[in-house]
Amino acid sequence: MPQSFEHAGFGVFGQVYSIDERDEIARQREDFVSRLTHDLRTPLVAADRMLMLFQQGALGQLSPQMQEVIEIMARSNSNLLAMVNTLLEVYRFEAGRKALAFQPVYLNRLLEEVTAELTPLAQQKELAINLFVGKDSTTIMGDRLELHRLFTNLISNAIKFTDTGTVSIYLKPPVACDGVVTVKVADTGVGIPPEEQATLFERFRQGSHKRSGSGLGLYLSRLIVEAHQGTIQVNSEVGKGSVFVVNLPIKQ
Repeated sequence: MPQSFEHAGFGVFGQVYSIDERDEIARQREDFVSRLTHDLRTPLVAADRMLMLFQQGALGQLSPQMQEVIEIMARSNSNLLAMVNTLLEVYRFEAGRKALAFQPVYLNRLLEEVTAELTPLAQQKELAINLFVGKDSTTIMGDRLELHRLFTNLISNAIKFTDTGTVSIYLKPPVACDGVVTVKVADTGVGIPPEEQATLFERFRQGSHKRSGSGLGLYLSRLIVEAHQGTIQVNSEVGKGSVFVVNLPIKQ
């Protein structure tokens, strides 16, 4: 019996697939990408450790020229490893294989930790990085590792797309009536055109800039925020910078 258009889909060369077949193909594709990215991590991690040994002088003294080459290789390898890790996390979320461990998270401390880790990156570009978290402790229920990944991505992006000026992080405690905490990451960078802002949090959206990236970082950020029942948005003006706003409920 021929399948109706409602229960069929078309593949390459005009093949007709049932919904079950399409779901199975999608599952196999996701499984393939997940396995591929997982397997790619092994040689990249090994290369990262070997390059670190070179940089530390554990394998002998390097000439200035070799040191420069090793630094470039280490930076490129690190960027590639970050892209693979991001891709792996995205597919874990999309395949429903991501299990979050919710526990009390002290946002003040988490933001201080992330800012401290990224301060050297800002200093390399002679940028001021400011953190305004207040004196009172703000606690939410969340997955600390994923929230760390979220704010690391947003703050490192702000640094990446800012050539002069500042990157500022603001923590606004929840108001009693709404129970929502707000974190803002503001920069004085290149800004984002209005036509790109609407699709900024979708997959593989890199924008019109010429800087490296997988186009998945903000998409993964959105997945993490939504897994915490929160929202993320951007306000930006070309040439004047961007402000990313994350709203998270204090309880799940």
